[in-house]
This record gives sequence, structure tokens and C-alpha cells, in this order.
Amino acid sequence: MIEQLKITFYQYLYKTNSKGEAPIYCKIVVGEKKQQFSTSIYLSPAQWDKESQRVKGISDDAMLVNHKLQEIYSQLIRIEKQLYDAREEITLDTIYNRFRGKITEHTLCKVFEERLLKMEALVGIEYTDATFKKFKEVYAHIKQFLNHHFKQQDITLKALDYSFIKGYEEYLLEKKLKPITINKIIQRLRQMIVFAVRCGYISQDPFVEYKPLKERKQLVFLTQEELSKLESYTFAQERLEQAKYLYLFSVYTGLAYNEAHSLQSKHIAKGFDGKNWITIVRRKTDREVSIPLLPQAEAILAHLRAYLPEGDDFLLPRISNQKINSFLKEIANIVGIDKKLTHHTARKTFASTILLYNDVPIEVVSMLLGHSDISVTQRSYAQVVNKNISNHMKRLEDKLISM
Repeated sequence: MIEQLKITFYQYLYKTNSKGEAPIYCKIVVGEKKQQFSTSIYLSPAQWDKESQRVKGISDDAMLVNHKLQEIYSQLIRIEKQLYDAREEITLDTIYNRFRGKITEHTLCKVFEERLLKMEALVGIEYTDATFKKFKEVYAHIKQFLNHHFKQQDITLKALDYSFIKGYEEYLLEKKLKPITINKIIQRLRQMIVFAVRCGYISQDPFVEYKPLKERKQLVFLTQEELSKLESYTFAQERLEQAKYLYLFSVYTGLAYNEAHSLQSKHIAKGFDGKNWITIVRRKTDREVSIPLLPQAEAILAHLRAYLPEGDDFLLPRISNQKINSFLKEIANIVGIDKKLTHHTARKTFASTILLYNDVPIEVVSMLLGHSDISVTQRSYAQVVNKNISNHMKRLEDKLISM
């Protein structure tokens, strides 16, 4: 920590009283700004040592006064360190106001605004632009909730409790948001509260008793039969044919839309086995993931090359996620797939139909998907894993019967 605060004690001789005693003042300086205040200690000039800025001698009275001066010094240094640890701006006014007990109450919106400014400055370094925008959305929900529920623009952190969190959750439910979306929003709110707790703005976490909403997740992916129907169908419209191949590319690589959309030649290289591998950093987890390029994916890249502009370094046509999902809805209707087909279901199909149903171990699946932890994969694909276990046990039963 680089100390910015300078502290000096001195005797103010121009305020000598009738007893011949002058007050001891403390001067604090940060940058070019300074503030001085009385310590309420009066001494005769003969008792004060200018060099050491303390009372001369070792008498009980001298030691008592020196102890008080040291307490003032320590308190000021402690305030400076608290500001530094909380990454707050160290200003003379803030230090002096805190020392005098004039601490402005920290509020939820103020914390959000300060953190959003920091996050915006770190976009591309520590945060993605998408993450920053999601936190801005959470802040917008908070402002709306405060206005709707409390008829006010802000709320002190100390006023936050379980009823506030639960009320916020119910407000989001009233807005017809899905439980999975609400849990994400509240999870981001909690990050702000945890920051406030660690900075000492509040002593208790209002989330202690809170439990997230139960999510009803439905794993949507194409079966092998549905995948074969899609692959064998040729669409008359070029836009649908392109969307089909973009979808199939992610079916055979597991790349999410953002990774597939930004895929370039530099992301493909020969691996240790002499075959082509995709190596890319997943935006969601900031983890590098390496995926072997299956023959089907290689063939799709070669097919889609005809749709790319001359000299384009991107490997896939640049179509927005919204348009692809719109085209996939048409595709599902035409082919006769009775499922809500989105680009994200391609990644689910890769994990389920391509990998797990072909007995690829869950550990390998987790690595290929770029999950931060294998437990994420196990939770997401529990029903597929259970079916695999059932199939393995059936084969074991058949084998034991035939013995």
C-alpha cells in the first residue's frame, strides 16, 4: 500500500490561553489539500517537543497525552487502509469525515454505479462486454423494483434484509421471467452484496437464509433419427441451407454461437495426432478448450467456404444468432422435428447424441464442452448419463445371463 496521507502534530501558539498553555493541533494532508483540527489537548510550550511531535518526559501525564496522540494517528492510518482495501478513492474529505464520524451511508444503487464504472473500464481485460451489459440490466431491474415497491430511488445497504431479496424475486416473477433467468439476475445482485460485505459497508449478508428458485430445466437435443432427417434434407432456399450447415457444424464441434461466429483460420491447427484441432477460448468461462475436428465438421467447413467473401479470414458465414434461430424454427417445421430448435440445441446434441450416446466418458465430454467443473456437466446431462448407465447395466445383465 502506497501511503498518501501525511499526519503532523504541532502546537498552535497563537491560541495561547491565560494559563500560558497552547492547543495541540493535528494537520492531515492528501496531495495538495490539507485539513487541521484541534486535539483538545493544551500544554505549555516548554512541554512540547517539535521534533518528535510529542510531549517531553516520561511522567504519567506525558505518557497519557502521547498515547492519545498515537490513537489519533493510528485511527487516521486505519481509515486510509480501509479505503485502500475497498478500492475507494482516498480523499482528504473522506478521511476527515470518517474520522469525525460523518460517514455517509452506503447505498445499493451507489455500490452498483461504482462497480459498473469499474467493470466498464475493465471490459476486454477482466470482463466481457456481454457480462457488463448483463450487470447493467440487473441494475435497471433494481431501479424499477425500488420505484415500484418502495416509491424511492435508492436504499441503504443496512436496510437490505431477507424480505427485500424475496420481494425482489417476487417482483421478477410478476414480470413473467423464467426461474432460470431470475436466479441469474439475483446471483449477480448477490455479487454486489458480497463486495459490500467484504468492504465492510454492511456486517451481515441478507442472502444468508435465501434459497434460489427451483429450475425446471428441459434438455432439448436432436436424437440420431432427427439428426439424420436434418442432414439428408436439402432446402430450396439458400438461407435455410446455410443455417442448416451452421447448426450441423456446432452439432459436430459443440461450439456455442459466439465461438462458432468468431471462428477463424488461426483457431485450427494440427494436433499431436496429426489431425486438425480447434483451439479457442470460451467467452462464458474464459477457459481454453481444444476440440478435435471430426470428418463431418471438416466437410461442412469445406462446403461453407463457397458462401464466404474473397479473403475473409472467418470460417463460417456471419449470420446473427437471432436470424439463425428464426431460420431453425422454419427448418424444424419443414423437416418435421417437433422441438423448439435453437442454435444452442446443437451444443446439447453434440454432448448427448454425438458423445455420451457413443460412450464417450463424462470427463472427456466436460473437457470438450469447456465446462468450468465436471459437476456442471453431470448436472446438465444427468438424464443422458442415467440412460447410458441403464444401457450399460442392460448389456451387463445380458452378458451375465449368457454365462
